[in-house]
Amino acid sequence: MSALLTVLLIGYNSYFANLHSHTDYSDGAGLPREAYLYARDSAQIDILALTDHTHYLNDGTYAQERAVAAELTEPGRFVALAGQEFGSLSAFGHFSVYDADSLCPVSVNGLSRFYEWTTAHREPAQFNHPSLGNFEDFVYYRAADEYVTTIEVVNGSGDYTPVNEASYILALQNGWHVAPVANQDNHRRKWGNWYNDRRQVALTGIWADTLTKEAILDGLRERRVYATEVKPVTDRIRLTEFSIGPLSMGATGVLTDSQVEMRVSVQAESAFRQLYLYRNGELYDSAFDGSQSVINPTWNRKVPVGSSYYFVKGEQSDGDHFWTAPIWLSYRAPPTNLEFYPNPFSTGTRITYAADAVQFRFELEVFNAAGDLVYRSAPVGLLRLGDYLTWDGRDRSGRVLRNGIYYVHLTLDYFPEKKTTVYTGKVAIER
Repeated sequence: MSALLTVLLIGYNSYFANLHSHTDYSDGAGLPREAYLYARDSAQIDILALTDHTHYLNDGTYAQERAVAAELTEPGRFVALAGQEFGSLSAFGHFSVYDADSLCPVSVNGLSRFYEWTTAHREPAQFNHPSLGNFEDFVYYRAADEYVTTIEVVNGSGDYTPVNEASYILALQNGWHVAPVANQDNHRRKWGNWYNDRRQVALTGIWADTLTKEAILDGLRERRVYATEVKPVTDRIRLTEFSIGPLSMGATGVLTDSQVEMRVSVQAESAFRQLYLYRNGELYDSAFDGSQSVINPTWNRKVPVGSSYYFVKGEQSDGDHFWTAPIWLSYRAPPTNLEFYPNPFSTGTRITYAADAVQFRFELEVFNAAGDLVYRSAPVGLLRLGDYLTWDGRDRSGRVLRNGIYYVHLTLDYFPEKKTTVYTGKVAIER
């Protein structure tokens, strides 16, 4: 909750990073000092991470890289991160690891041993270019889920730029709590502004309250990141809000409302022609119809909670995209103050409540365990004191619902007092 308070009371800035790059210390070009200074002064990005291959580095060269990164990090101006790229494409894939105090010593063929190592070191790690290595089909390791926090949706520059949205969704579906990033994987200098074959620059947006090493690493740990495609280089996409109820991007939370408001706001030089909302890996809704271009769009809508995750994808009029980190939600029903008889029921149940007015209009809504609305009464009904309601266990189309737990909301609009009260309850169908 402390991170949420920071969002609401202070506000995060979007800082732009290239989190995957190489130098002459492995199979790239140039030296670490040259790379950091180019990123800061020529590419004018906020963060550069050097991730030379672990098997090329030794304790001495890694220590030198860390020393140069510490020297060139200037709070409020630029953050230089020292990292390493570990793994084997023929075995499982490559990871980036940021700010570890030592090189990963395990065999390049040991995926489970790498997860054990990164969990012990407690530093953020990243799935790199999953189109080249599938990490054993993203088999889930619960302990490592806290530390492997990002995945490259866009990787590359020059003629090589795969987009890995399907891998992002597969990792999420397998249980990983990962956020999307876009990086250049530089091997030929131009750290931070290397174009791909579509004249785009891949950059990662990181939400942080200050431009410091500690705040940026915290943003990676807490998954407050989003992937962007940038064209021209000045048209950087600034995600100013993505929230669901009280939770912001990257957060996990339990809500007692079965439906809450989703809010997203984004700013850039080029207009947007489409925003997409994904729920549990599938397209759930979209804003705009693609025929218009909207400058700095804002999109608010109600969404069901349930056990679900949501993320947003946006498309600009010039074809650039961005992908947000998810928000993970689960639903817990509030304390009940509706009574049902019988409960469980098979063909129908009587619903009673503690009303304190003579007459009122009402609306009855029923949600399944995933938070989806399955039944709603007529828009306007009239009840009198002492009346009761019934529900026959059918949905809005009259179809018999399956066995399970259902959550009931009864909204009463009292008159002439002109006040509204919501009663809630939980009932089971058992046939």
